[in-house]
Amino acid sequence: MQPSVVRLGAKDPLPLASLYLVEHRGVLSLVDTGTRGTGARVLKAIEKLGRRPGDLRQIVLSHAHGDHSGDAKAIRDATGATIVVGAEDAPVVTGDAPYPYPRLGMKAIYGHLARFERFQPDVLISERTELDGGLVAIPAPGHTDGHIAVWAPDHQALFVADAVWHLGPLAKSWGPFTANREANADTVRRLADEPSEQLFFGHGPAVRRGGKDRLRKLAKP
Repeated sequence: MQPSVVRLGAKDPLPLASLYLVEHRGVLSLVDTGTRGTGARVLKAIEKLGRRPGDLRQIVLSHAHGDHSGDAKAIRDATGATIVVGAEDAPVVTGDAPYPYPRLGMKAIYGHLARFERFQPDVLISERTELDGGLVAIPAPGHTDGHIAVWAPDHQALFVADAVWHLGPLAKSWGPFTANREANADTVRRLADEPSEQLFFGHGPAVRRGGKDRLRKLAKP
């Protein structure tokens, strides 16, 4: 039996970002795309699943940072998948708004991540929305204004992206990379209400059991 969630790493090792192929109710989706050039890894992983590039139905981008959205256009061109983006982050991926530099001293890193091909998203998320195959996009602002999480109910899996980091103990979005810390803290509290067992992160290994309890503990003041 093939795994329902396949974790991949971005081509560029600097951000240490993860992206995920998710099989849910027969629909193949990609949560995040990594940095530019990661698409070849995605296509190879699809092939290993016994699928074709055209079987990828949708690309769900958690947010507009280049370690998560950097190869979205190339992967869409190769597969025909639709791209889902949080509405508040859409102007960044289209190039209609400047790339955000939330904290002084991070400009070199963000300048590196900003170098990706801009694109027009197909679906914008401004409220909790059921996607193709029964995945659910959940607005989760804070890390960026348009950050979204993804809930896979059949797997009891919550893709929290960069709302929570797992490089060491679970931690709320790291301050230097966070647009709005208060909003992010509220997001963690709301995500802790989801009946999650598994947690998948933009940075760090998955939690396979007790996800809801882990988030509730993190959400405490």
